[in-house]
Amino acid sequence: MPARTFEIRVLGEIAGADLLELPDLDATREPAQTVLRGCIPDQAALHGVLQRLHSLGLELVEVRQLPPDITMPPAAEAPS
Repeated sequence: MPARTFEIRVLGEIAGADLLELPDLDATREPAQTVLRGCIPDQAALHGVLQRLHSLGLELVEVRQLPPDITMPPAAEAPS
């Protein structure tokens, strides 16, 4: 599987320290959700990201592969 861009939505807000565990993903906050987007190299890496989210106790809402023509939004700043 070539690298693909994914959007992963989790319930609630991910703490700044926990975002450090997901360095390859950009995070944006929407009401009641955090949206993570990034290029994931293969299926094993995707499973690794999902496992990290699970280990952080986050509830997964949605995972979807974005079409190749979708551009990535600017990275959100991690809270201080």
